[in-house]
Amino acid sequence: MGINNDVTYIVKRLLITLLTCFSWITALSQFELAYVPAPFQDTIPPNVERAIRLKLALDKSTITGLEGKEMSFAKKLYDNRASEVVQQFNGDYLIVDNEISPYLQSVLDVIYASNPSLQREASVYVFRSEAVNAMSYGEGTIAFTLGLLSRMESEGQIAFILCHELAHYHARHSDIKTIAFARLNYDKDINKRVKAISKSDYGKYTKYSQLVSSLSLSITKHGREKEFEADSLALQFYLNTGYDLAAPARTLQLLDQADFSMHPENIDLKKYFDFQAYPFKDRWLSYTESNTWHASHESNDTLQTHPSCVKRIAAIQRQLRTYSSSARRHSDVNDKVKYFRMRSDFEIVASNYHFEQFGNGLFNSLVLAERYPNNAFLHTMISQCLYQLYINQKNHTLGKVLILPDPRFEENYDRFLTFVHNLRLTELGSLSYYYAMTRKNVYGANEDFLYACWLNSQSEISQEDPAKIRAEYLSMFPTGKYTAQMLK
Repeated sequence: MGINNDVTYIVKRLLITLLTCFSWITALSQFELAYVPAPFQDTIPPNVERAIRLKLALDKSTITGLEGKEMSFAKKLYDNRASEVVQQFNGDYLIVDNEISPYLQSVLDVIYASNPSLQREASVYVFRSEAVNAMSYGEGTIAFTLGLLSRMESEGQIAFILCHELAHYHARHSDIKTIAFARLNYDKDINKRVKAISKSDYGKYTKYSQLVSSLSLSITKHGREKEFEADSLALQFYLNTGYDLAAPARTLQLLDQADFSMHPENIDLKKYFDFQAYPFKDRWLSYTESNTWHASHESNDTLQTHPSCVKRIAAIQRQLRTYSSSARRHSDVNDKVKYFRMRSDFEIVASNYHFEQFGNGLFNSLVLAERYPNNAFLHTMISQCLYQLYINQKNHTLGKVLILPDPRFEENYDRFLTFVHNLRLTELGSLSYYYAMTRKNVYGANEDFLYACWLNSQSEISQEDPAKIRAEYLSMFPTGKYTAQMLK
């Protein structure tokens, strides 16, 4: 009977594994033809705001070592911290959905379950940004950017990053810095130096700069030391989880490559924007690397708040050499992680459009379209971003939604920016119009794409009747999400 039970258990586990793999493979297949973005919350959920306010009251009640103006200032900083988190929710930056953020929370739950000495206080949400970063606000909210999630290869890597942010939170690094700022703001010696500089006849600017620089470097050095401390503490949390031992160092390697695109190939722009009725013009591809810098980059490691990843990897590896375990460690690269990585790429595009970053939205859509050429969502985003770029150029506001080329960008992105800036108003409008109309027969059953066709039908270049496309839309989607706009 014992052998039979063991066999039955093994068979059940195998079936569960096979079904789980099948479900994620099925989920991955959705990216081939369509995608539905996570909803934009618009307003922080009441239960989340209530929890933030309760934690704020608790944090303020536990401040020690300050009094008078210092205490009042520290409490104000705590208020501002909580308000910032609320604003991130209300500004649509933190994703509240039924899948992507809950997945990260499930990994966080594993870490807490594996470290019972930690009080369960933190929550994690995906942050709508293509920057490769994660942050702990200090009051219990952790933000994990889409750009970071899109680079993760395994659940262990996700877990190590969450362990790092938990280390910051449970070591109270934000609280310590807040108290330090409160004391600094009322430091008698600093105030005395400021007054002395204000009475100087010459060199006030230089003296102020030197004072600010000395204080900034002191604060930055303190922050960099905390990163090593957070890595060390994070590794202790991580080693209790059973995730792959190779993941921490690999995670830092990925962070070290964050400034480099995962898809550096040049986009074949002619493939997308060459139409029989409106042929591609080779002069649009004219490209000379600019010698003018527009973007803001900081390459001096001395002024960075995070120390070199190479140094952090070395520190992690030293710590691992002192660790021995007979516990079986497993590699967890699987379709579930691949699914959320791919979702992040699509959510970046949706976020670009929502936050009116139409240049980045167009570029990222074209990059993804190389991998998913039949995806209706991507063709919708290409069409709508083109249209919005056209409208902004027409209104002389293109600079707000499309940045200038810069020699420090990777070549594929710099070429793309140059291409769009090379287009005249009528050329940009024509590309937008013909892109939508030549694909209408293929993607016209998609509500968002049909709406993009209606938008383009109203441009000066249009040869289509907007009323006809509107009637088609209302017939197919009588209670659709764009009905109000069309009936204005």
